[in-house]
This record gives sequence, C-alpha cells and structure tokens, in this order.
Amino acid sequence: MVYRLHVNPKSANFSTQAVPYRFNQFPMKPILILALMLSIVAVSCVPKRPEAKDTKMPEMPAGVPNPHATPNPHGADADAAAGGGGVDIAAMLGALPEGWKSEPPASNMRLGQVVIPTVAGDQGRAEIAIFHFPGSGGSSSANIQRWQGQMTGPKGEPGASVAKTDTLKLPKFTVITTDVTGTLLASTMGTGPSSDVANSRMIASVIETPAGNWFVKATGPIKTIAAAEPKFREWVKNAKLKG
Repeated sequence: MVYRLHVNPKSANFSTQAVPYRFNQFPMKPILILALMLSIVAVSCVPKRPEAKDTKMPEMPAGVPNPHATPNPHGADADAAAGGGGVDIAAMLGALPEGWKSEPPASNMRLGQVVIPTVAGDQGRAEIAIFHFPGSGGSSSANIQRWQGQMTGPKGEPGASVAKTDTLKLPKFTVITTDVTGTLLASTMGTGPSSDVANSRMIASVIETPAGNWFVKATGPIKTIAAAEPKFREWVKNAKLKG
C-alpha cells in the first residue's frame, strides 16, 4: 500500500489517499541504470592485488662467498682466477718449501691452507691461509689494518702500533707485507683461535695483481714463524700469475 497526495486547486486543501501498490507503477529502466552504475563504482573500489615479489636470490655482498652458488668443478682457485692474471694458487701449493704441508681449508672462504711444522721449544699451531674474493675483498690498506687489529703487542698495545709493514714491487705484481708480534686475538670468524694466544707472530701479505688482490696470512708461535719468515717471503715473491 502506498499513499498519494491529493491537492484541491480551488480550496488549496490537500489530503492523502491510500492506493494499492503495483510493481510496474515505478519505471524499471532508470532503476536498472542506477544499479549498473553502483556496480561499476563498487568494482572500481576493490583494492588491486599486490604484485608478486621477485623470488630471485639476492646478490651477496661483495667479498662474501655465496652459499647458494654452484661450486666450480675445477676447484676454488678456478673460481678465483677466472678473469685471468690472478695468482695461480695450485702452483703455489705445489711449490711449498720443504716440510710445509697443504691441507683442506678449514673454511670455504679460504682458497688454500698450509701447515708449518713447529720448531723445538714452541707450542701451538702454525699455519698459512690464502684468500681471494672475486671483484672485491677490500683495499690493501684496509686489509693490512684489519690484520693488525687481530693482534696486540707484547704489552697489550694495539697491533698497529708495533707492526712493521713493507712493500716489494715486482715486474708483474706488488707485495705488501705486515709483521706483528704479540698476542693473536680470538677469531670472530670461526676459523682462527677460539681464545687469545700469547707469544704469537703474524706475517701477512697482500699480493696486488691486475686481476685483484690475493691475501696470504701466516700465524703461529714466535720462534716457528721467525724460522719460516725467509721461506714465506720467498714463496710469496715467486707466486705465478695465470693468463
């Protein structure tokens, strides 16, 4: 039931009159148009589905080995010197001084690892670690400072204050070496000593080549490293380059 308003034009009186409701008394076309417009507005207000995120593995920071990378079937040195001109680590390990022994690296960050026999009267382990980080690895000075920070002097002073550093220029590459005696500090990388080691010595070299820097670090008891120093320097100086 709906109500219709009735106005008497002569008397200006008005009244309401109940009339039966008929479905078709209201026009349907405008209603359908209105409903269609409301549907369009509703669809346009639906938020867009977020785009799928890129699932590619992020690039590893420079100087850090990628744990998701496929290993080179020819060994770590093939990865390191892929650009040519780099140090031939296989040749270095094949030309070790008498008594030195190559062993599997304790970390995948190392290209090679060598054990130096301990001399009589010394206690502890002496070893050489070889590193290279394709495309990076830091400058020579940054690595020299980092190595010196891994040692303190005989009286606990900073390693840099007691370190001796020298540079050797060769026809094909340059060798920068730092030498620190004192206490080897506990490693924060998990590949060195788990606690401080007193009466230690470190001789570490950066080999600068056209294909980037290679890093060779010897650590161990003072007497053992002192005996090995001439052999270490000669061994590094005779490094061969690929390419």
